[in-house]
Amino acid sequence: MFLVLPISARLSARRSISSSSSSTSLLGRSPYLRSSSTAVAESANNNISTANPAPNNFSIKIPTAVALVGASLLTGYCVGSVHSEQIAEISKDRALPKGERGCCSCDDDVSNKKESTKLTDAQTQLSSKLQKIVGKDHVYDGSNESSSTGKFLKGARIGHGKALCIVQPGTLQQAIHCLQAIVDAECVVVPQGSNTGLTGGSVPRNDTEDTRPSVVLSMKRLDAHFPIDDGERVVCLAGVGISTLASSISNWFPGRESHSILGSTFLNPTTAAGVAFGSGGTLLRKGPARTDRALYCKVSRNKWGDNVVEVVNTLGIEGLEDSDFQEHSGENPVQKLDIYANDVRQGYRRTMAKSSKTGLQTKASDTEYQEKVCQYTKEVSRHNSDTTGEDCNRSEGKVLILATVHDTFQAPSKKRMFWVSFPDMETTAAFRREVCLDNPTDLPISCEYLDRDSVDIIDRSGRIATYLIRFLGTGALMGHLWNVKSAIEELPFAWAPLFCDKCLHTFNNWVPAAIPSKFLNKGREYDHHCMVAVGEFGDGTLNRFMERMDAFIKKYNDKALKNEISEGGKIITFVEADSQTDVAALNAFRFVAALAFKVRLIALAFLRLTDCVQNQY
Repeated sequence: MFLVLPISARLSARRSISSSSSSTSLLGRSPYLRSSSTAVAESANNNISTANPAPNNFSIKIPTAVALVGASLLTGYCVGSVHSEQIAEISKDRALPKGERGCCSCDDDVSNKKESTKLTDAQTQLSSKLQKIVGKDHVYDGSNESSSTGKFLKGARIGHGKALCIVQPGTLQQAIHCLQAIVDAECVVVPQGSNTGLTGGSVPRNDTEDTRPSVVLSMKRLDAHFPIDDGERVVCLAGVGISTLASSISNWFPGRESHSILGSTFLNPTTAAGVAFGSGGTLLRKGPARTDRALYCKVSRNKWGDNVVEVVNTLGIEGLEDSDFQEHSGENPVQKLDIYANDVRQGYRRTMAKSSKTGLQTKASDTEYQEKVCQYTKEVSRHNSDTTGEDCNRSEGKVLILATVHDTFQAPSKKRMFWVSFPDMETTAAFRREVCLDNPTDLPISCEYLDRDSVDIIDRSGRIATYLIRFLGTGALMGHLWNVKSAIEELPFAWAPLFCDKCLHTFNNWVPAAIPSKFLNKGREYDHHCMVAVGEFGDGTLNRFMERMDAFIKKYNDKALKNEISEGGKIITFVEADSQTDVAALNAFRFVAALAFKVRLIALAFLRLTDCVQNQY
């Protein structure tokens, strides 16, 4: 409103100077510059067509119009500044989840504890040194966030910071040389895969007490992968995405599948990140991602105080073991694996490698998980946090993973999926114990718990994403759309970071429910739910599971109806996903949980802020 008046006045003034005959009609059209004589003249024109309108002497000179424009701009700036201060005061306590673990002093605000320190000569020259190793095109300045660096400095969901520089090695040897250069410069190393931001653990953080500059070591270019042992295992360099791997395994060996085929696969997080963070806790038959067969680097200090990078090789592949190379021969497993991986990447046929005797005796997955998950003790179950075995497992950035060997798994010949709803948490826990985890042999493929709030949030804030996954799949196209979203959030505008999430929340209401009504109605009627996927692996697993589930439901429902002990008369109900459309809908519903929760939190924070601002006025 501050700019409308002077602009209209300025235009009218210019037109009145250029044409005195048209000034009356122009002023007559302006709701702000309408004089009393003009109004009388218009009234006369309506009654007497031959009458002339009264002359209008009202006009604004250009200097006056310019002064009004300046005053309006100044007023608008002052009001806007006051408004911004009020919003900042209202929202100072509003904060989105950061994703860090909270405990004791870790919850303290340390954002003001980190003071800027002067870079050493080695740190100043580090970027130039890294450019000599990987080339200028693969080293970026991380001190300023831009369209080219934002994808490394900001997680797609949580996590945000700045770095001294960002480097992307293209070979395993380059990665080792880069690591040595970074630690020699006394910088913090931040290993990074796809930077999905699901945990926020692969981006630099500037709110810690550590004053050393950070360097992001992105491993995404190391994306070669190939099968060994006739497809029973697969070798993955650190940058291989789990979605890419799943697609390759299904094409190479249709009867087998990789470890991670669920979760946020459209973000294509790396296999190395899965090992480093122990992903895959809902996969009861496979267990979380882990392997003792890996090639990784760890850093230690010698007696002179120098940082020493040690390469640990437990891959267990014939021709790539340390004992296969003579000392001082100029060859090593890293160089040979680089050559093999480069040939695979370029499409050359190579003889399929085999595991060595040592490799066959070493675990490439959590083979004991089925036994452990069925045990009931008084201790808290933390199988995803199992740090036993090689240092690469659950390392969380403490070592640099270069390559890993993973088991592949038999694909089920038949698969069924159920949405099971329970009247209370005690019955849900009993179902988990007596049906899902009854014995290690008949475990379901996966079992995921959802409460009513989760169902409501995912449906309310994840509908658009759910339909995109259902129709576009979790492959490259969905990944490109996610990259577009990330690119928009990196635009240099104040509204950019939250723009896409606000749009998703706003337009979600225009989209039908995320899952078929037969599932959603139960999700809204009951407070506790389990999505259970069961498969047949040739030994009657599916039939035995169904017998246990039917017996459990009958036992509980008969008792509930007889004694009327259930809440509100509710009994256990289950709905089967009896078509591929139903299965795709439920899987997509699971995939978008992380995104939906973020969208919902941002929407609630924005609505709360809007209400507070309105109350201030």
